[in-house]
Amino acid sequence: MTTHLFRRTALALVLSMAAALPAAAQDAKPVRILTNWFIQPDQAGYWQAAQDNLGKDAGIKITVTQGGPRIQTIPQVASGQAEFGIGNADDVLLARQRGAPVRAVFAHLDYVPYTLVYHTDPAVKSIADLQGRTFAVNIGNAYWEWTKKQYKLANTREIPVSGDLSLFRNDPKMVQQGYSLFLPARMAGAGIPVQQITLASLGYRPYNVLFTTDEMIQKNPALVKATIAAVQKGWSNYVRNPSGLKPMMLEMNKQISSDVYDAANKEMIEKLVSHDLGKIGCMSDARWTEIAGQLRSVAFLPAGFSEKQAYDRTLVPGCGS
Repeated sequence: MTTHLFRRTALALVLSMAAALPAAAQDAKPVRILTNWFIQPDQAGYWQAAQDNLGKDAGIKITVTQGGPRIQTIPQVASGQAEFGIGNADDVLLARQRGAPVRAVFAHLDYVPYTLVYHTDPAVKSIADLQGRTFAVNIGNAYWEWTKKQYKLANTREIPVSGDLSLFRNDPKMVQQGYSLFLPARMAGAGIPVQQITLASLGYRPYNVLFTTDEMIQKNPALVKATIAAVQKGWSNYVRNPSGLKPMMLEMNKQISSDVYDAANKEMIEKLVSHDLGKIGCMSDARWTEIAGQLRSVAFLPAGFSEKQAYDRTLVPGCGS
């Protein structure tokens, strides 16, 4: 074989090998997922998907960006600053009603773990026994307006919630909102005995969701499906090894202690993530109808609004039609 022929043959071989490589190896498409708070366990499956480089065989590269108090995932995703965002189903419904072209495509937690925490008190048997107390809450939030109306809470004093536990510590009659995954464990770590009433136990159960835009679904359906398949696998991998992300999370978020991380993971795996790993991400029409009805009951949604425009439950593999 002449040198010239050898070079031509070698070049043809290289070109044929490049053509045979999966798209991910040649030109992976970036997929940005914006979280709605600093890194913490309720986002675990997304960070796991990024860490495990899931989606590479489908030609995508997932990166996850931390949120925070100044991050609003819905407007940032709607404006194209990220392909996907993490949010709550009630917020997606409200955003949709206001004209934001966003749509939930994957429910990673069965419900947002809202909770109301109060100082340990044997006299409190139900939420009715919290009448007249000071509530540190997101004033005007849908879940709070619904709770007040549904359970006829009267004579309550409302103050804006903050991450500072000192106000709560010094007021034995204060009730503070938070996530059941974190706040009770934080209180325990601070030496404050508490009890809680979860919003899910009261009947308010919006999904925790991954959402994107109508345009993304319409123009890039393959990318959307590949992302959903990857994050579903990410959540499955996380459930199988929940301690795997612990070093990274504790390093990136100093507000999470080892005990808080462990408590959050235990509750999530027991109560919030589907035990059928192939069903992680699935949503039901009934649950969306339920939360939309609750929002209508406190005039957050108009009577004629259709909740079906706020989600697409056909994109998660394994969920059926």
